[in-house]
Amino acid sequence: MDLQSRNDTIREHGKATRERRSGMLCRVYSVKAVHSKMNGEQKEFVNALFREAKWFRNAYLADPSAVNDKTKSVSVKVGDRFEVRELTVLGSHIRQSVIGEVKENIRDLARSQKKGSKVGPLRFKSVCNCVNLKQPNVTYRMRTDQSSIRVQGCRKPFKVRGLEQIPDGAETANCRMVRKASGLYFHITCYVPKEEKVVPHRSVGIDFGIGDNLVFSDGSEPVNICVPESKGTKLASRRMNKAYSRNGNRKSRNHDKRKNKLRKAYEKDSNRRKDLANKTVHEILANYDLIAIQDEMIHNWHSGLFGRQVQHSAMGVIKAELKNSSSVHVVERGFPSTQICPVCGGLTKHPLKERTYTCRHCGYHHPSRDVKAAQSILDEAIRKYRLSGTESEESCGGQTLCGREDTIVSAVRSLPVKQEARSFMSG
Repeated sequence: MDLQSRNDTIREHGKATRERRSGMLCRVYSVKAVHSKMNGEQKEFVNALFREAKWFRNAYLADPSAVNDKTKSVSVKVGDRFEVRELTVLGSHIRQSVIGEVKENIRDLARSQKKGSKVGPLRFKSVCNCVNLKQPNVTYRMRTDQSSIRVQGCRKPFKVRGLEQIPDGAETANCRMVRKASGLYFHITCYVPKEEKVVPHRSVGIDFGIGDNLVFSDGSEPVNICVPESKGTKLASRRMNKAYSRNGNRKSRNHDKRKNKLRKAYEKDSNRRKDLANKTVHEILANYDLIAIQDEMIHNWHSGLFGRQVQHSAMGVIKAELKNSSSVHVVERGFPSTQICPVCGGLTKHPLKERTYTCRHCGYHHPSRDVKAAQSILDEAIRKYRLSGTESEESCGGQTLCGREDTIVSAVRSLPVKQEARSFMSG
């Protein structure tokens, strides 16, 4: 088979795979390598793999014309001079992945620059903690019966925990080998068949806040997630800072050990926070088929008066995950959901300590300003849909709300404040 026929066959197989996976769900399963089952050769292989991936990335970023996926050695800066280092464990597939990631990063920077954002050059890395194993059964191979994963270039497979969570019949794709403070992980991308879910025809508006993180327009119980720093995190931070100041701001021999313990403690707190956020998002998507949220600047809240409350909550994670769902409509950031009156449309400002809403124009009163804001967000989402009939990619997870006429009509009729919505429907 000549080169042209081979490329045509690969192109046809890739097209068929993309068409087949377009009707499937993409899931990423995380499994952890058992550190106690790793021998010295495996540990040295892992360190060499991440080290050589860093060398290769920096060398390609410095001179793309002199480095490609067939390069066996690269130039590494050591102090004020350069040394030529051999690539002993970095395979050609991983080199291709590194080159692809660098090109994608450059394209992302170019897109941000076109949008008007201020961007700088792509920087060199001092540490690499992620390697992409892009081809199953070549760069990596799973053995579910043995709970192990074999990586290309390493003779002994890695014993792992968590392979049983991958369903039978799942189609595996790439795998990312990630090194964290708590150990070595494999993030395996799989495609599974779609399952029909029965979601009740209910709609809700969600208002983000400090006192109550998530307030619902239908009067459901607010959701509050607070995972403060644990005692272990505070103790590890205190020990590292105390030793650092005791040594005159110089790193001692045990500085890396203390820093690793602190990273592990922070990782545990972050995992707890993400777990609660994922459960909250799953519960919301399972109970409502039309969800309206506002594009709040939660990052700015963190730098304000309530930085610690925002840091210990998971509002940013919840908002990011909800925006990726096709059931969610995002109202623009400038919409005055807290100030606007649902009856007359007037704006009334309230201080933070005032938790009720009273319109100074028409006298409308609501016992909870947060619930009223959530209802206004839902009302605005429905109004935007009725005016346009379509949604932008950013506002609704890349899909439209077409085909949801019954849901929209029932949502309008179920709003607690109905004058404006009903007059709009009748018009």
